[in-house]
Amino acid sequence: MKKFKALIWGLSALLAANAWGATTKTVKFNTGDEGEVKAITDWGEDATWVNYYNAKKSAQYAGSEIDFVRIGFYLHKPYNEDGSLSSAQTEMLDKALKFADMIDSKIPIMLSPNNEKGISDWYKKSDGSARIDRWFNVMLKSKEYVEARGHKVVSMEVFNEPDWKAWNMGNKDDLDELLEMCEDWGILRVGPSTLSSNQAESWYDAIDSNLDVGSTHTINGTMDQYIDFIDTVKGDKKTFMNPEVHSLVEVIVGAEEGIDSACWWDQINKGRAHFMRACQGRRLAYVAVDKNWSAACVYKGPDGVLYGFASTNERDNGVPTNYKFVCKNEDVTYCMGGDTDKGTFRKKGEPFFVQAKVAGKGKESITSWFTIVPGKVK
Repeated sequence: MKKFKALIWGLSALLAANAWGATTKTVKFNTGDEGEVKAITDWGEDATWVNYYNAKKSAQYAGSEIDFVRIGFYLHKPYNEDGSLSSAQTEMLDKALKFADMIDSKIPIMLSPNNEKGISDWYKKSDGSARIDRWFNVMLKSKEYVEARGHKVVSMEVFNEPDWKAWNMGNKDDLDELLEMCEDWGILRVGPSTLSSNQAESWYDAIDSNLDVGSTHTINGTMDQYIDFIDTVKGDKKTFMNPEVHSLVEVIVGAEEGIDSACWWDQINKGRAHFMRACQGRRLAYVAVDKNWSAACVYKGPDGVLYGFASTNERDNGVPTNYKFVCKNEDVTYCMGGDTDKGTFRKKGEPFFVQAKVAGKGKESITSWFTIVPGKVK
């Protein structure tokens, strides 16, 4: 009877894996391993697109772990003739600062161009380059406005996704000049913050002497290009930030490669918050599937709890990937979403299947996360 049950279980697992029709990788771990330090220590939440529900939930799930909020400065309309910000610009800043205040009334601020309404041609020359004087003035006046509201500006992105022409950014020389003009501000200058990791190197090469922090997004580009760019920045003895994280896989891989800072796009949900805490502990296992832009890992958090994560990148980058988590040294219970009431028991060496996938019209990244409890729960 035991052999029959084992056979049925094995066939069921095999059929489930085949039904997903995706790459399957095994993540082996030992609950008694010392593990490795693979931590991201600086975390932000994005408010360049203001959503107060996101602020509320992010504060609820990860309030004490959030180190800064990224908000926009606004180039969608001209400023006033005397050089002061227009009422439309200050109104938008006030909305973003209300978001920040919901997390902490004194939380540090990262400034970045808000691209939602596009960049007005008033800030551009006829040849497509930036009007440096006007662009710089908005950055300066926005910094002064934010700091008058009680928040310290700690970092600045001069351009945001300059490789995507629809945003109407300037060119590489403009970015370099504007960054140089911020040299004496006593803040971290972040860039090039390209939309695609495959464009990051060329923009970085043009501005690296005026940068403190290298950065890119991963909406396009391969995992290998992301890793290679991280290696370039770290090789130059600079810190690395992913300033717009859309998928957990970006920080799973980023932690492995030594990035220093990450800022979440959208809400910091429970899975994201648990990774922020867990990665301050020790990493016990890690598997990446570069062609799928997918990865999985196991961490032992500072609280002593074991956490598993599996994620793939969103949109066209991510390919659904199956992972078999296997504990090598003892029986364990896997609790999806940390819910011990619905735990799945596995004996030593038996796989627990999860899937990292993308779904929906916008191809949202669906992350699997769980706690791992030694022995049988209930």
